Amino acid sequence: MSQVFASGLLLLMIAFIYYNVKQAEKGNVPQIRELPTVEAISEVVGRAAEMGSSVHYSTGGGGLTDQYAAMTISALEIMGEVAKVCGEMGVEFRYTCSKSQLVPIAQDLIKAGYIQAGNDAMYHDGMVVYVGEQQRALMAECLSYMLNEKPAGNMMFGAGFWETEVIMGAGAVVGAMQIGGTPRLYHAPTFVMTCSYALIGEELYVAGALVGKADKDLGAIKGIDWFKFVCLGLIGLSAILSTAGSTLFQYLLSV
Repeated sequence: MSQVFASGLLLLMIAFIYYNVKQAEKGNVPQIRELPTVEAISEVVGRAAEMGSSVHYSTGGGGLTDQYAAMTISALEIMGEVAKVCGEMGVEFRYTCSKSQLVPIAQDLIKAGYIQAGNDAMYHDGMVVYVGEQQRALMAECLSYMLNEKPAGNMMFGAGFWETEVIMGAGAVVGAMQIGGTPRLYHAPTFVMTCSYALIGEELYVAGALVGKADKDLGAIKGIDWFKFVCLGLIGLSAILSTAGSTLFQYLLSV
């Protein structure tokens, strides 16, 4: 693909995002369909409240300084909402992470959730457990917690890696109700198989924007969707023209 053609597509995508973000700022927020996984947060926490148990949460191995930062941010937004619901129902919350940079952020989000729920006395810093930077340490700690504490609810959102199978598998073994999701399609099947409700692909970004009430983020997502439709149209058009013997797209790509 030529640099001119690629640059034109990039500028078009930026224009779509900018326009829809500005529209969202004016109050024209995109209408998003209901996501069953988001609606199920109260169900998972309610089950834990009925059983007198806890809710476990993980954002996987992604951080804020790598290519998976957007996934982690969306997962943190969802975690804030989960903590709020836990505070409303008087449920113990547990977040296990392997990135030191997430510890103060998670503590603030969880504490804010319990404060919003009017149950700040229940919060304690031990709700966030940092296990070190190693993936195996994260898996070992989550597995230990699952088998020893047997939480009634288990949630995992973010960049899922090898730990996905261990964390969600352990939750399934102890009978926890599970919800989760990742845009990394390598591990999406694990969430589908082990969760009552799962977010697939970019639904994670939408869910994060919804629970975080980030109207501008929803606008940006709409702009990206517009760009995807344009790309699909170009792919379809190029297939038709190539079949008909046209060299138009070959010329555009060579400019």
